[in-house]
Amino acid sequence: MMFSYRSFPALALLLAAALITTATEAASAADAPPPAQAPHGGFTLPAKPSEMLRAPSQLWEPVLQQMAAELGDRAKELQTLSKPEQIELAIHQTVLAQARQEWSSVFAGVEKTRQLQDGETGRQTAGLLNEVLARQRDVQGDAAWLQNQVRDRVLAMPWADVEPAIRALRDQLAGAQIEAIDAFVKRKMDPGAGMVNNKANLGFVMQLLALRFQLQEVMPRRDALVAGLDAAIAQRGEAAASADGK
Repeated sequence: MMFSYRSFPALALLLAAALITTATEAASAADAPPPAQAPHGGFTLPAKPSEMLRAPSQLWEPVLQQMAAELGDRAKELQTLSKPEQIELAIHQTVLAQARQEWSSVFAGVEKTRQLQDGETGRQTAGLLNEVLARQRDVQGDAAWLQNQVRDRVLAMPWADVEPAIRALRDQLAGAQIEAIDAFVKRKMDPGAGMVNNKANLGFVMQLLALRFQLQEVMPRRDALVAGLDAAIAQRGEAAASADGK
């Protein structure tokens, strides 16, 4: 028996494990997802989920290798996959690439996910933070670089299409708490995994990696991310006010 989750906490949905989800959609995600039928395959975590959140990369590597093999097999079937299945594969590939710090693969996964979107909001905003954080790590940019990168990326988007999603993203980031992430894993993931000797399906492991990404990559850089979003929102507001005043 394996333990699995179908839904993710709001911020995890937005940032990593469901790049297709806009901020508005993510805000309505259930906080306590029900158990779901496990897909084919299985993974054994070396420690309970709450310990894996901050576990060193060496402890994760056997799990990541198994995930890479499973996703590689899935990619061989790409031509037979539906669009939702292709999106899911691109998301999973991106989450894995983040965990292994393979930044070029993160960029490729985000771009593929955007190309598969039906709406303009998704084509513009899917994986925004995944991309800018990977680029910062790739070029070793500082906080000012990251802030400017976020601002410029948002300003390049069609504002009418992305404004609600960007504002919701800003509010989610500002309100995120490390304690809430820890509490979610201990309360919702540890008990289920413990009942089955830490065996988990792919979705469960992806969720855990998404939360780990928040702790390691997002939260330490939150101030710069929020500042970049605030700068873009303010500049768009000033432009709208100027246009109205003419």
